[in-house]
Amino acid sequence: KLTNMLSAMSKSHFNDETLDLLSQDKKEILKNLEKFNNTVSKFKNDTVEFIKKSDSKYLSQSYKMYEDGLSQDNGDYILDRALFNALIYRDEIDEYLKSRIQKYSDWKYSGMFIRPEHGKYVDSMTASDPLYIVDDDLKLLNPVKSLWSEEYQRRIRYRVIDEVQDGQIFKNFPKNQLNFIMVMNFFNHRPLNVIDRYLEEMYDLLSDGGVIIFTYNNCDLSLAVKNFEKSMYSYTPKSRLLTIVEKIGYHLIEDFDVPTTNVSWLEIKKPGNTDTLRGGQSIAKVNI
Repeated sequence: KLTNMLSAMSKSHFNDETLDLLSQDKKEILKNLEKFNNTVSKFKNDTVEFIKKSDSKYLSQSYKMYEDGLSQDNGDYILDRALFNALIYRDEIDEYLKSRIQKYSDWKYSGMFIRPEHGKYVDSMTASDPLYIVDDDLKLLNPVKSLWSEEYQRRIRYRVIDEVQDGQIFKNFPKNQLNFIMVMNFFNHRPLNVIDRYLEEMYDLLSDGGVIIFTYNNCDLSLAVKNFEKSMYSYTPKSRLLTIVEKIGYHLIEDFDVPTTNVSWLEIKKPGNTDTLRGGQSIAKVNI
């Protein structure tokens, strides 16, 4: 564009001295533009190298934080944390997540809810039959045991899992039968290798076409990294999680992020189509 303009100017009334100055300015601009591009390229390369070094350090720190939490974060502490430091505090996000849970909950299919906290989101999943409500401490199941009628409670399967001991996490769970698993504010406090282990086992629990929604701390976003550095959540970048998801064989349905609120979740699916032979629901839920 600049060359064309100078060519046009050369045919006009500009004198040779002016054209020489413009030509020199053009060369200087191009030289500076090349210098700028080189600087940007160096910055990008330096940033990539910094992220690689930080990533390795943060992954180690994340696992150390997790190990410390195993001995320090008892049931009372976790319930208080859920009450006074809620992961989701904006109504529109709250309602959207509930709508996603309801989308995959159906009386024709079984489901599992991991980390019920005080039951705010479990209620969106009570259509599932049977419904497994699961956590790693019996005390963490107590708040939801008073939410519904005794008749409905008998339909719920409460289970405690143990990820610390060697062997399977989901030892006594049916294989290839769950249509939907919701993991709420649980992977936010697990390192990547532990999440990988959970997702591997959950794949075998799901029926064909089964879906998992899980919240996590997306450290591809700056606020999530800051919260990790404050020891609030684990270091789990979406880019790394998606690699794990793909490796296991899941398909991505949706990834949700609100960078200003640190709320992120993934919806993933086991390949195939869900079938059911169930003819009717046995017990209706009654709130008390």
